[in-house]
Amino acid sequence: HMAIPFVVFAKPPVPGKAKTRLAATIGAEVACRLAEAFLFDTLTLASQCQELAPVLSTTEDGMAPEAFPPEAIPPGSAFPRWLQPDGDLGARIEAMFIAGLQQSRAVICSGADSPGRHPDRLHEVIQALESGAEAVLGPTEDGGYDLVALSRCEAGLFAELPWSQATTFESTKQRFEERGLRVHVLGLWWDVDECEDLERLKQLLSEDAARAPATARTL
Repeated sequence: HMAIPFVVFAKPPVPGKAKTRLAATIGAEVACRLAEAFLFDTLTLASQCQELAPVLSTTEDGMAPEAFPPEAIPPGSAFPRWLQPDGDLGARIEAMFIAGLQQSRAVICSGADSPGRHPDRLHEVIQALESGAEAVLGPTEDGGYDLVALSRCEAGLFAELPWSQATTFESTKQRFEERGLRVHVLGLWWDVDECEDLERLKQLLSEDAARAPATARTL
């Protein structure tokens, strides 16, 4: 079995553009350092899972080797970079799936805003795909999802979905079911977008820093 691409969506971290909702409270520099740490920990999490091959999916300005500082990219691995096309998030996710599924039996797409996920969450995705699920969704408390996996993706699968809404997860799940995909849903997780989320993250990592070491150091 070839490794499954674990495609992490991230823009190059730039103060003032990174984690803007957090930056409003904690300042642009700190928010940018956190964005770097979140990405570092997300790539590390995927690297620790033998069945996965981590990939960085980024925008045009992220394709240059130096676009991501060493604080954002774990050392010792060349993470391939896949260029996101223009278009809404749905168009960009679809493009990554179509590219990845040309070389692999399944692909996982993930954000980098959910530090502290347990490796078991990724193992459950792999297990579900191996047990015949064609789609896996990891819902988050805000109504979105921290990851989505597919073993097949037809054109338009993500077209016209509501993004960054309380209905994003439900709408996506419904779309998958309408298209006849067998869907497996993970337990609920949460994104770190607001200051309350940071407090919760501090609590989680004070009990288990190994879940997101770079983030724990930055906090």
